[in-house]
Amino acid sequence: MNKQKGYNKLHEKNRILGLEFFDLLILILFYLVLFIFSKNLIANLVILLIVYLFLIFYKKGKPPHWWESVIRFLLTPKTYSMRKEKDEETIR
Repeated sequence: MNKQKGYNKLHEKNRILGLEFFDLLILILFYLVLFIFSKNLIANLVILLIVYLFLIFYKKGKPPHWWESVIRFLLTPKTYSMRKEKDEETIR
């Protein structure tokens, strides 16, 4: 019987430091804002570690690319029709 090479990690999420790319981008932006306003290195690193752990635990059990889906939903313009619905449309 011939064997074929299989790739085990084909369907896993892409992660860097345990975070998806968008979560890592949020962490980097938080890092930049934090170090602009405060010069205390130890306090900044502790706060950054807390934000990192919050992101890890908050994303546990959520589907991949959850943040991007939420932001895309909030930023896309929505159109609402001003016409009155007919009874046939609501019954279907």
